[in-house]
Amino acid sequence: MDRYYKFIVSLLVLTYVLVPCSQVLALSQDLNNKNTVPSEFAKQEKREVINISNDELLLLSKLITGEARGESYEGQVAVAAVVINRVKDSRFPNSIKDVIYQKNAFSVVNDGSINMQYTESAYKAAQEALYGQDPTNEAIYFWNPDIATCQWIRTLDPYMRIGNHVFAK
Repeated sequence: MDRYYKFIVSLLVLTYVLVPCSQVLALSQDLNNKNTVPSEFAKQEKREVINISNDELLLLSKLITGEARGESYEGQVAVAAVVINRVKDSRFPNSIKDVIYQKNAFSVVNDGSINMQYTESAYKAAQEALYGQDPTNEAIYFWNPDIATCQWIRTLDPYMRIGNHVFAK
């Protein structure tokens, strides 16, 4: 028993001398955590669907705040996804700013409420859509059929509804 004790103590001393303490502590925490994720899955980087500037992210957040007032968080992400889908679609301008300010594209631009302060929820929804969340399954149009005044939009065939908005491709 005495030899076994000396052997264990020697291993511990060598471990602390040869391996930095932070690595030992991290390993100890991993061993104690029953929900440890395998290292190959531990840190998967999220990638942006499109590259945008911080100013464009804030502008998208303002659009969401105006267009998705009173909508669920999913509805806010859906509005952001539509804008991003337009940027990716060759039929539309290729920047967030140009899509948002395209003539008569969004009522909040026409009525000036695009200048409202964005909400934290809208900002998070914009980020989530930017990193690939799309509850609309690639829609490029949305509208509220109860209040839409544009006759052209009514010619589209909506395939889903989230909250008060319907979505079409």
